[in-house]
Amino acid sequence: MIPRRKLKSVHENSVLKSFGECLKRKGLTFKIKSQPDPPDAFVEIDRKNTWVEITDAFYSQDVAISITSYAADITHRPSKGGYVKDPDETTRNKVETVIEKKLTKSTMIKIARSHGKGILLVGLFGPFFDIDEIGNNLTVAFKSKLQNQSVFDSIYLYEGCSENVHRYKKIL
Repeated sequence: MIPRRKLKSVHENSVLKSFGECLKRKGLTFKIKSQPDPPDAFVEIDRKNTWVEITDAFYSQDVAISITSYAADITHRPSKGGYVKDPDETTRNKVETVIEKKLTKSTMIKIARSHGKGILLVGLFGPFFDIDEIGNNLTVAFKSKLQNQSVFDSIYLYEGCSENVHRYKKIL
């Protein structure tokens, strides 16, 4: 079990490590230079300096508590479940909402102004999240917003495939 107060940094380090491995498989170099928080990391990719922010899209607050309590050194609180009217719309909305929050967050805007556009990694956590379905079904209005924003140069969705391994899909 991971102490609850260290869970965020352990999670971020795992994601950064697997993202670096993903880039290396594509023939790119990846080096973490610092982790000031915010952003989650300043990195070098193929000799180009940039920054990375990590965020997570949970299907619900109940699922978020269940997942984090299972991973941390606190009593696990399983999610209660329930009726789901339209899982595709719900999951797409969750993802668009967490990305929108990062696009409008003052600290992200300030970092982009001083260091250039960065990279956003969005984790998908929940029973109905499918990386391909979500990546392919973002609304036209949201895709347009992504093309016209000035905070992130690249946005990737990621999902866990196994312990410490993530699958990435670039959506911007």
